[in-house]
Amino acid sequence: MSEKLTPPDHTRCQAEFTEPGSFMQLGGSPRMTRCKNVPTRIATEKHPGADGQCGSMSLCDDCYKVFLEKMGEGYADFTPVKKVDHGK
Repeated sequence: MSEKLTPPDHTRCQAEFTEPGSFMQLGGSPRMTRCKNVPTRIATEKHPGADGQCGSMSLCDDCYKVFLEKMGEGYADFTPVKKVDHGK
């Protein structure tokens, strides 16, 4: 049985990046940090992975550019995130 995939988050970018550790931290090791920007698109893999599933994630404009640099244009399809009015 395949592990359930995390659905795209329409309120926050799901990209993670390595944040260098501070010399003040014990060990000073880098850690993964999730982007705090509002997403503009959903990336969906074009081909399933080894588990047979196609993943998807939300990306902001900056993380979208990095995604394209690392994965290439043909790796995923992109759809705009629909703006949700929360009555504000």
